[in-house]
Amino acid sequence: MLVLKLWNYIRGYVIIRVEGLTLEKFINMCTVRNIYLWDVKRIGNTTLEAKLGVRGFKDLRKIVKKLGCKVSIYQKHGCPFWVHRLKKRKMLLTGAFFCFLLLIFASTFIFSIEVTGNEDVKKAEIVAKLNALGLKPGTNRYFVNLRKLENQLLLDINRLAWVGIELKGVKAKIEVVEKMIPPDTINKNTPCNIVAKKSGVIEKIIARNGDAVVEKGDIVKKGDILISGIVQLEPTEENILVHSHGEVYAKTYYEATKNRDLTEIKKKKTGQKVIKRILNLGNIELSFNKSEIPYEFYIIEKRSKKPLQWRKIGLPVEFITEEYYEAKKIRVTISEADAKNYVHKEALNDILEEIPFEAEILNT
Repeated sequence: MLVLKLWNYIRGYVIIRVEGLTLEKFINMCTVRNIYLWDVKRIGNTTLEAKLGVRGFKDLRKIVKKLGCKVSIYQKHGCPFWVHRLKKRKMLLTGAFFCFLLLIFASTFIFSIEVTGNEDVKKAEIVAKLNALGLKPGTNRYFVNLRKLENQLLLDINRLAWVGIELKGVKAKIEVVEKMIPPDTINKNTPCNIVAKKSGVIEKIIARNGDAVVEKGDIVKKGDILISGIVQLEPTEENILVHSHGEVYAKTYYEATKNRDLTEIKKKKTGQKVIKRILNLGNIELSFNKSEIPYEFYIIEKRSKKPLQWRKIGLPVEFITEEYYEAKKIRVTISEADAKNYVHKEALNDILEEIPFEAEILNT
């Protein structure tokens, strides 16, 4: 069905209205002469409406003369009519052609640079180096040697372990991996202790290197020594200094406090709204409605479309529609059970962020 509609649109069709007293004969004669009509519907006792191909319309003359019907074109659809209109507007067609060429030409340039994966190395530093090497907004993508840029960036910023540059449409995506800086080495003759990271009750201790100074059931505080790096031998012998190593299991507690009022203020739409339309061209923002929002309280809903984008590739053109709904404030009462569930969930989420990955949760 969709293919047939597309085919009819390409060939062109018209919506006709036929007036007369012999409408049934009109349809029968069209069928006999292989004139295809579709979407036929009666809109009056002596009038019907139907869709008809452009070629079929030319063959109606003999039928109309024979039956004495009156046929008029109500609407025209399809490619032939578009082409006919464009022929009359050569300047518009020429402008559209050059606009298309301009869009193709503009798509060969880089408009923005996106950096991901950096933590310690600042984005501004990476972008500045890339600009100095020739990769910056306004650069033609076909004059950029990506592999050379990647290697040079690694040489210029020695804190990077890997660099990947990819051009997607008008955007340059830079992905970096920073080097892992090893911790400072400690002299072997300097003793190192294992201390408690948090207060708790010792459950189990395994000292693989060093002396255990606590036992199962001991209560320790944060910062207390658990395994000492000073191994004490016989009183007459000198102590051994080591880097302590081992495993300590303890039962500890995490707490979080959250509050929630049993009433809260919410916004409710009144039905009135104001629409703003914005066109973004890269970093340039054009607003078609610069008037102030006439409401004291309002709710914003945004929609955006990128018409010149295909599979994340395209020009930085974006249409934004902002709908400002007038709102009034209302007071909503929350049940005690819902409030308890909310604070319990929020407190639990905070606690889970603090608990180490390797820890075992016994009770919540």
